Amino acid sequence: MNFKLSEISTWYKTASGKINAQLIIDTVNKAFHASHDQNIIYIGPYCLMKEIISKNYNFNSFYISLDKNADIKAKIHSLPFQESTVNCVILVNTLDTEENPHAVFREVDRILTDDGKLIISGFNKISFLGLCSLLPLKSIFRHKKYISISRLSDWMSLLSYDVKYIFNVNKIPPVASSKITKYLNFLNNNIFSKINYFGNSYIFIARKRTYKHIAIKNWHKKNNIILGKFSKPAINHNYEK
Repeated sequence: MNFKLSEISTWYKTASGKINAQLIIDTVNKAFHASHDQNIIYIGPYCLMKEIISKNYNFNSFYISLDKNADIKAKIHSLPFQESTVNCVILVNTLDTEENPHAVFREVDRILTDDGKLIISGFNKISFLGLCSLLPLKSIFRHKKYISISRLSDWMSLLSYDVKYIFNVNKIPPVASSKITKYLNFLNNNIFSKINYFGNSYIFIARKRTYKHIAIKNWHKKNNIILGKFSKPAINHNYEK
């Protein structure tokens, strides 16, 4: 079962959810700074995205959703942008809520410019969230589908994305009590917070790699056999003219 956006938004209003949200916001803001000439789209829970947008707002920033707060109402699988026109896409919990995350990736790849930035945040199963999914506790994290960090890394590699950083944030269990959450704050304030594993949420910072082909010599055909050299790939425009 996939997460519902409504239940994620509700959880982010709890004591443990607010801590998780703030750490995602802080990490994204440190990794990303918008310039005035960039086209940027944001997709995810509005309670988080409005904070991220406020820190990186420019004239060409768009919050994409189907709710009333959206700048553009659209589904993630059919975004109203031309190919290679968006400089940065920020997805928070989007893959957690989508039935077809592969389709999300294909659509994001279509609209991203060459060398465009992709930031993805989602729930990490190898954490206290995953433990909650195994225990008989009342929690939104039970019986849910999680996309693992290794699986997401494989997808990015297949689609030729260069992963710059992977952060794991928030080591505090998703308990309901604000008193217990406050008592467990030390998990995010000492050596545990410096261990880049077991965080409740992961954040990927990646760039779209660009492959161009430069003709070396035209091929020709002789006795039904193709002869000659073919074009070779060049990454990120680093090639001799």
